[in-house]
Order: sequence, then C-alpha cells, then structure tokens
Amino acid sequence: MIHMPEPEIPVRRRYLISRLKALRTSAGLTHARVAETLGWDRGKLNRLEQGRFRRLNTADIMALTSLYGATGEEAELLVQIARDSKKVNWWYRYSDLFPGPFLALEAEAEKCEEFAALVVPGLCQTRDYMQSLMASSLDVTVPRDEVEARLRVRAERQRSILEREHPPRLWYILDESVLRRQVGGQDVMRGQIQHLLELGQRPTIDIQILPYEVGAHAATGFAFLNFYFAGTDRVTYIETDRDGLYVEESAQLERYSLVFDRLQGSALSVEDSTRFLEDALHS
Repeated sequence: MIHMPEPEIPVRRRYLISRLKALRTSAGLTHARVAETLGWDRGKLNRLEQGRFRRLNTADIMALTSLYGATGEEAELLVQIARDSKKVNWWYRYSDLFPGPFLALEAEAEKCEEFAALVVPGLCQTRDYMQSLMASSLDVTVPRDEVEARLRVRAERQRSILEREHPPRLWYILDESVLRRQVGGQDVMRGQIQHLLELGQRPTIDIQILPYEVGAHAATGFAFLNFYFAGTDRVTYIETDRDGLYVEESAQLERYSLVFDRLQGSALSVEDSTRFLEDALHS
C-alpha cells in the first residue's frame, strides 16, 4: 500500500481551523453535540479540526459558523477562506487577518525559530519594554486609548504560550543591535536583558547573540520566523513594516531553514551568548 503524506495546511486554512475550534469552545459544544445537531458522523468534525482534509465544503463552514453563533463578519470571512481553499499561492499578505494568522500559527506551533534584527521578540518582551515601544508609536500606529488593551493582550499571549503545560521549543537569534538600542532607557533595557537571561534558563528556550563583528550575514536586512507544526507542516513569517509575509512553498521554506542554520553557525554559542548578556547587563 502506498502511503500518501498528509497535505500541508496553508496559512488561511490553518487560521480557519483555529477560529472554528475557538468558536466551538466558546459555544460550549462538544464534537458529539455538533455531530448530532448537524447530522454528521462523529469523525467528520475531528478530521476538519485536525486539518485532515483535501477540500473544504463551504456549506459545512456555513453550518458550523451558524451553530457556533459567529458574527456575520467573521462567518463571511471564514466561508470566503473555504471558497478560496483551492487556490494555490506561496505567500499571503492580509491586513484583514493580521495579526490573526500570526497568533494562530504561534499558538499551534511545536517549534519556532526566530531571528530578531531590530527589537526583542514579542514573547520575550517585558511590560516596560513593550510600553516603551508603543510610546514611540503613539498616534502613528498605536492609538493612545488602545495602549493598555494591547499590553494586556500581549501579556496574555506570553502566558498562553510560555506558561502552558507543554510549551513549544523556541530558538532565538538576536542581532547585537537589539540589545544596544536603548528602548525606554538604561533601566528598561537592564530589566529586559535580565528577563532574557531568565528565559534562557528554561529547557525549551535557547538564545544566541549575533555580534556586530560577524559583519554581513545570511539574513542581513530582514527578520523572520520559522514555524514548525506536527508532522512536516511548516510556515515562515517575514516581518514587514505593515502586514507581514507568509511563505509556504517548499523551496522557499527550505531556503529560510538554511538561513537560520547559517545564522546559528555565525552567532555566539548559547553559553557564550549567556555570558554576553551578563556583560551587557552590568556594562
């Protein structure tokens, strides 16, 4: 018997799956109750939520969003994703979903590799550091009346990923400029560097520093994240000034995996990076 590999799940379909799970949970419905109400066999919803399908039926998505009590806007968006599921693209740039797809990917990933070229990665930021970043963008990209809400959401995001029973494997490579840029001043940066040292002691987190002396490197000019999921499924996210770029085509994914491997080789070892952070903390 020939074994057929499970299909890769593109970003928008993964987002669809994530939102359907969340809506069902919020509605307090079990798989059995949904199957009974819609007249489905019990395995159908389970296969859908695990991404084990090759085609999406828009009528099924309409039925689910109606049963779950989704808003008209969200129901329309999810049904449209189902309609578009046959289209083959290797990247997505969606302001209507951002940061929705990113948060969904982050929440489901088993492993994440991130190269940070400008600021400390979001999951590693202290509240003071976050607040200082937002203060620099007030009334430009961050409305004043949204600051506290955004801080609460980011804190919850950190807790939900880092403090869960089985957190993902996280590997960070930080350009030295991330540590040298005085976001919020010296006291804020000292607190941030101390936090990085504490995170680096966790068994699921590794942090490497890419020092200035390396010069030009494989990721000069951009930052990115490689998300790895169950099986062989993966997605790369490339940071931009607005929406972000999601890469899914196999050859491109291999490229960014290789770039991260080369950065690992150019950066200080995890042990030397810890000493680098300790020196930076006391300098």
